[in-house]
Amino acid sequence: SKYFRGKRLQGDFEIRVEQAEFREVNLYSNSEAGTTCTVTIHERGGSKSSRSFRPDFLLVRQHVKDVYDDHRDILLGLKYGGVPSINSIHSLYNFTDRPWVFSQLIGIQRRLGKENFPLIEQTFFPNYKEMVSSEAKSLLIRSQYKHNYA
Repeated sequence: SKYFRGKRLQGDFEIRVEQAEFREVNLYSNSEAGTTCTVTIHERGGSKSSRSFRPDFLLVRQHVKDVYDDHRDILLGLKYGGVPSINSIHSLYNFTDRPWVFSQLIGIQRRLGKENFPLIEQTFFPNYKEMVSSEAKSLLIRSQYKHNYA
């Protein structure tokens, strides 16, 4: 990143920023040695370039999971290797599952009360078979789309 170009930590350590999408990252993590990442960039014209490094710190600016891609394996590898992160890896992992997030919100609502923490009522079904019922219900149909971040 241009903001860190030429900058140093404590005068000795050069700051180097590696920026990539999850789909460009592969890694291995060892409980003793930490994590080594390899980023493979597909260049115009079909060529590829790869570079490997040991991450010291992480900032995630992309959804870990969406309709088309699931990169929890990369997130787990970073956690396994003990890579510190601005946005907690624990919270990033939890937010990959929306019913899990809503269940946490329900817990907050139970502690604070419905007036202090209002939520729109939802119903969870573990699979489509359980949705068939004679009981009248309001229905929310949600269609996901692929997130596109630059």
